Amino acid sequence: MSDEKLRGARADPAAAPAANSATVADGAETKLAVPRSLDPALMKHPLHSPWTLWYDSISTYDSERWELSLVEVMTVHTVEEFFVMLHYCKPPHVLRLSAQYHFFREGVKPMWEDPRNKDGGKLWFGLDDKKVGDAGKKWESATTGATAGGEKDGTNAGNTNSSSNHGAKAKKDEHEAEKKPEFDTMWENLLMALVGEYLDPEPEGEHIMGLVLSKRKYQNRIALWLRDASANEAVARIEKKLVKEAGLPPSVKIIFTPHSTGKS
Repeated sequence: MSDEKLRGARADPAAAPAANSATVADGAETKLAVPRSLDPALMKHPLHSPWTLWYDSISTYDSERWELSLVEVMTVHTVEEFFVMLHYCKPPHVLRLSAQYHFFREGVKPMWEDPRNKDGGKLWFGLDDKKVGDAGKKWESATTGATAGGEKDGTNAGNTNSSSNHGAKAKKDEHEAEKKPEFDTMWENLLMALVGEYLDPEPEGEHIMGLVLSKRKYQNRIALWLRDASANEAVARIEKKLVKEAGLPPSVKIIFTPHSTGKS
């Protein structure tokens, strides 16, 4: 499916049913709420293959079995479902630290131990962008409405001026937060490249297994998981497409790491 068709076939999120949604509560940070299904009449543009979104963070962490830390959020089969997923899931800049999104082919778990991943590896890069972190703080400030003293706007009648000033500041911060951070845009562009099957010019080989976004304090990370670490030509070919679709500057270094090394 062409890039133009993919971008032009956005589904209206309002048309998705409010019920039958999968919700992941993550403390004071976010709630992921996406519809499990859409009206069949809206499913007009099937994807080449279905993809599943997974999520994990400190709140879902299982110290004994990491597999249990993974929360399966939604599987998308059509372009319409894909854009509904983008609409309902929180963007990267508002995720809490250590949270991760995993977007993998249906039936493939985002784990090295999965049969389709065990011989593979990943192309990954870090993005040291302080603006991403600042935008996240602004979003949290604007949406929680907490004052400098930890109170909600309007809860203290004696601090009317303070509340008013904070309200104006919150609106300003909210407006600034609406400006999509570069990291968010990069993530969305790569997701579209993934479901459009144009990160790899030879999609029939299905070299690409999935994409992982990791929110970190100092350096956010994106990793593209590949099926076969020994397929040097495919790895090199996909790396070039990854650089192009992500719009990476020359200063960002991409590293390929086989899963067998056990290093991230």
